[in-house]
Amino acid sequence: MARERQRILVMRHPQTTANVGHLLSGTEDVDLTGEGERQMFRAIDALVAWAPDRIWTSPLSRCRAIGEEAAARLGVPCEVHDNLHEIEFGSVQGLTVAEVRERGYDFPWALDAEGASVPAPGAESFEELVSRGRALLDELRPLEGRTACVTHGGFTRALLGAVFGTPLSTFWNVCLPNVSSQVLTCDGDAFSLAALALAPEEVVRRAKSPELIGTDTTKDIAGSDE
Repeated sequence: MARERQRILVMRHPQTTANVGHLLSGTEDVDLTGEGERQMFRAIDALVAWAPDRIWTSPLSRCRAIGEEAAARLGVPCEVHDNLHEIEFGSVQGLTVAEVRERGYDFPWALDAEGASVPAPGAESFEELVSRGRALLDELRPLEGRTACVTHGGFTRALLGAVFGTPLSTFWNVCLPNVSSQVLTCDGDAFSLAALALAPEEVVRRAKSPELIGTDTTKDIAGSDE
């Protein structure tokens, strides 16, 4: 059985004014709400407790504020990775889903008869979004230790979809609260999901008490542990 070489924590940004207004903010920089500002400090504390060897962040300010502060406290590098940005909504960016429908489109994007997504003009297709997720996995695969990625709900869904080969019709159906974290493991080749939608305080608890993570007793069920 291959050994774990890397653990990857993927954290969603804090609540924004666009989130509460149900707007498709995408690649726009938007302000945090008062609750989002409180969430930001909880998220920073969680990243510091998790103690990654490196932090990667979306170029958007709602992610960089967390990554850069945590990296400064830890004394580790914080790199902006363009692949971590949110889905590009093109001509419907800043609109509500109802307004998108008034323009003859839908979100999540509808699929055509061949199963291809139908984005609004200038928007990123689901195929392109998931491809970006695969590109990030390729960047992560050779690394060791711990990596933290601060990103967005849409991109996190695509990243998980890329890991598991989830169909475009269902990959968006994952509930990811603001500042929730997902934990992936990598053996240098394949990725596995170790935790989903952890609150910042749960990240801290598991960092302080690794035994809370537990052991997957089904790993060797189909063969030896060579």
